[in-house]
Amino acid sequence: MSRRPRVAFVCTHNACRSQIAETIAHAHAADVLEAYSAGTDPAVTPNQDALRLLADAGFDITPLRTKTLGELPSVDMVITMGCGVQCPNLPCAHREDWGLEDPTGKGDEAMRACIKAITAKIDDLAGRIRRKELPSHSERAVGAESAAAFRALADDNRLAIVATLAQNKELCACKLLDRLSISQSTLSHHMKALVAAGLVEQRKEGRWMHYRLCGEKISALGAALTSLGADAQAEDAERKPAACAPAATGR
Repeated sequence: MSRRPRVAFVCTHNACRSQIAETIAHAHAADVLEAYSAGTDPAVTPNQDALRLLADAGFDITPLRTKTLGELPSVDMVITMGCGVQCPNLPCAHREDWGLEDPTGKGDEAMRACIKAITAKIDDLAGRIRRKELPSHSERAVGAESAAAFRALADDNRLAIVATLAQNKELCACKLLDRLSISQSTLSHHMKALVAAGLVEQRKEGRWMHYRLCGEKISALGAALTSLGADAQAEDAERKPAACAPAATGR
C-alpha cells in the first residue's frame, strides 16, 4: 500500500492556526495523512493560549515548536490558513486555503471557535482523502509538468548542460560553448527546450545569454522520483510473500 500523503499546514508565524491544525490532524487523521506545519516568518514560540486550550481539550502539545518552510519534507498537499501566505517553493499535488481568521489576542472564546473550525476542516480533509477525492503524491510525481521536464532531459547534451550549470551559479553561453565543445546553434536548440520545460532560467547581458538552473524545478523533479520510489517499494513489500519456516525433518 502507498504511503500516506504528507500535508503541510502553513501560515505566516506558525504560532497559532497552523499549530492547531497539525495537532488536530495528528489526533484525528493520522491513519490517512502525515501532518506538518511551518511558517513563512516563524515566531519564536507557539501561541501560549492556543497551547493551553489544546492541552485542556486533551491534545498532546509536547512536540509543538515553530518551524520554517525549509524544515518541511517534500509534501503532497499544502493548506494555508487564510493569511495571504504564498508558498512558491513548496511543490505539491493539491493546494487550498482555509480562510481562517487569526484568533490571537481575541480571548479564549475566539480561540476555541478557531479550534472547532479547524477540527471540522481536518475531519473533512481526512474524509476526502479516504474517498480518494484529492490528487495523490503519485499523481504529482507523474504530472504533466514533470513529464515535460523529464522529456527535456532525455538527451545526452541537455544532461551535460544541466550538470555543468549545477556546478556553477550562472554561466554565459560563451562559457558553456567552451566547456561542452558544441556549436552555438546546438546550444541554442537545447537551451530552448530546457527553458521551455522550466529547468533553466535565462537573461541577456550584452551580446550573450546567461543561464542558470531553476533550483525549485530541479528539486520538484527529485521529489517526484523519490515519491515514485517510495510507492514502488511499498507495493513491492506488500506483494512479497512471507518467508516460510523450514520444514521439520525426521530422524
